[in-house]
Amino acid sequence: MPFKEVTIGSARLIRGDCRDVLPTLDKVDALISDPPYGISLKKKTSYRDHSEMRASSLYSDDPEYVRELVRNFIPVALSKAERGLIFSGPRMIREYPEPASIGSVLSLSYSGRTSWGFQCTHPILFYGKDPFLQDRKGGQPNSFKGDWPKKETADHPCPKPIAWMVWAVTRASRVGETILDPFMGSGTTGVACAQLGRSFIGIEIEPRYFDIACERIEKAQRAQAA
Repeated sequence: MPFKEVTIGSARLIRGDCRDVLPTLDKVDALISDPPYGISLKKKTSYRDHSEMRASSLYSDDPEYVRELVRNFIPVALSKAERGLIFSGPRMIREYPEPASIGSVLSLSYSGRTSWGFQCTHPILFYGKDPFLQDRKGGQPNSFKGDWPKKETADHPCPKPIAWMVWAVTRASRVGETILDPFMGSGTTGVACAQLGRSFIGIEIEPRYFDIACERIEKAQRAQAA
């Protein structure tokens, strides 16, 4: 699949398959990402905003596909970064490389159903060394409470709230560093980077979401420059 590359200020956005793009990239400071969860996403109605939610037309969200993606390409992505913060989802967490630490998002108002009731936490996997401890700024929480805003949307099946990604970028990186997100989706990590003074490299395979990400990141950078 040929790459399409767009540069918007301090953001380098690449439309293509991360499996093809990742080996071509140089090292970055931090990997911050929200990969597919392997939950067999289908068309459905969200109780948050009643919008239709569909799986990507270019990849399958079934567990077998995501298991292969996590086992073979998350290690490649992590090898490109000094440290990492990944929202893994609970279903595939055992397939990820062993993390240095595990945190979570406590979200009582947005809970998926499990075989033991509702899932009220979303795991966060940390890799590498904590930049706050490295800089002798003291220990910081590795978890936070993050209820899902009912009106926040980015025309994507599973967009993370911007507040979640602002927390993640702040927690796992320093001002001026470069962040990689190989599963960019609608660009929320890139928006957070624009707001927080980080450079950004994002990869997204789905053309529609790539275009949305470009638009959102460009808008966020304009807002910071105003």
